[in-house]
Amino acid sequence: MNIVILGAGKIGSYSASILSKNGHSVTIVDQNASTLEKIGRESDISTLHAPLSRVTFFETLFEKKPDLLFAATGCDETNLVSCAVAKNLGFPKTAALIHSSEYLFHDDLDLGKLFYVDHFLASDLLAARDLFKILVHTGDLAIENFIHDTIQMRTLKIPASWVEGTLIKNLTLPEEFILGMIRRKTSDGEELIFPHGDDQLFAGDVISVVGETKAMKSVHELFGVPEPAIRSVILTGGSAVVKHLAHFLIEQDIHVRIIERDFARCEKFADALPEATIICRDGTDLGLLRAENVQSADALVSCTDNDSTNLLIAGLAKEAGCPRTIAVTSDPSIGTLLEKLGIIPAFSSRLNTVQRLLSIISGKTILSITPTREDGAKIVELKIISSSKAIGVPLSDLALPRDLIVAVIENQNGVTIGRGDSVLSADDTVVVICSPRHLTKLHDLF
Repeated sequence: MNIVILGAGKIGSYSASILSKNGHSVTIVDQNASTLEKIGRESDISTLHAPLSRVTFFETLFEKKPDLLFAATGCDETNLVSCAVAKNLGFPKTAALIHSSEYLFHDDLDLGKLFYVDHFLASDLLAARDLFKILVHTGDLAIENFIHDTIQMRTLKIPASWVEGTLIKNLTLPEEFILGMIRRKTSDGEELIFPHGDDQLFAGDVISVVGETKAMKSVHELFGVPEPAIRSVILTGGSAVVKHLAHFLIEQDIHVRIIERDFARCEKFADALPEATIICRDGTDLGLLRAENVQSADALVSCTDNDSTNLLIAGLAKEAGCPRTIAVTSDPSIGTLLEKLGIIPAFSSRLNTVQRLLSIISGKTILSITPTREDGAKIVELKIISSSKAIGVPLSDLALPRDLIVAVIENQNGVTIGRGDSVLSADDTVVVICSPRHLTKLHDLF
């Protein structure tokens, strides 16, 4: 696919790199010649130095016959206007990066229709929400939402008190739940299991449970996982994610301390977040973390724009005695390493954005693709089209691979968990958990 990206900032350049590695033809446009020169030296990506505000510039871009325009500058207004101009010139599909929540929740205006935006990508806000869910639900290692938040997946660790070797088929799970994945430590490293009835569950297993969001509150009690209350959180970094996350936490009466070394950013935080404590220092200073009694906080989230810095700060906080540390990363492959260090990994806004772009590129059938870790397991939300060979056939008769589970089905009658006797219909939305080797086959299977 031919993709044009406006803006060579962190998200634009990262998205261009990943899309190019996935075999797409990418052109990245920016007004900063030195930034483009660096991108051109380090990757196989076409670059174009041009102003982003002239209609003639978009006419030149249209000659490249792009399939998608992704406006990813640091200015929401520029992104919206760029999509409007591009769409009116004949660009088939547009996506806009949005930083402010004001453009996302407006009852009186359909901004997508007004600015001809096919897809809004509010990566900072989504990343902050994901972090908030992990922080508040202290018994979870990760939380993901699907199908307009009606379905939720929670990942948690089975405690030592668990009855060893319990068969999956003997679990007394509610009808609204299904066990989607099990990760188990072995002598060779880690095994990923797509569970079926005859599989067993052991203490120490990391499980992912999928079910109706409104029913997921009981999942910790069912598996004996404690979920203590959270009262105090330390955030490091000066990004928009930190600002959104701090707002969410303060709304829940959770005390927030923000550590950021840039004075200008600290001033902005002080104005926007009067209830928070702003500390203008370097978060990589172990002495500072100890002086701030990081061990007394319920959690620390390292959320700078640099993955290595996040890992360092989270590791230092762990060393200083913080009971729960979370490091934001753009690389799912280091998830296991972080967990071995006692650090909870969380996906960055850059990774959220590029995964959403890959879903958009996949077409109308695949609605979203959520990565897990380096084992490559994927959670895919997709739409059943009218020509699908799976329509009208019980799931048990579809001869689906063992490492592919239809976890959830949504249709006009509501949401149900996928069972052997479940039958798919046209326009159903399903959530599939599978090995990455099946991604290219999903169109054929469904």
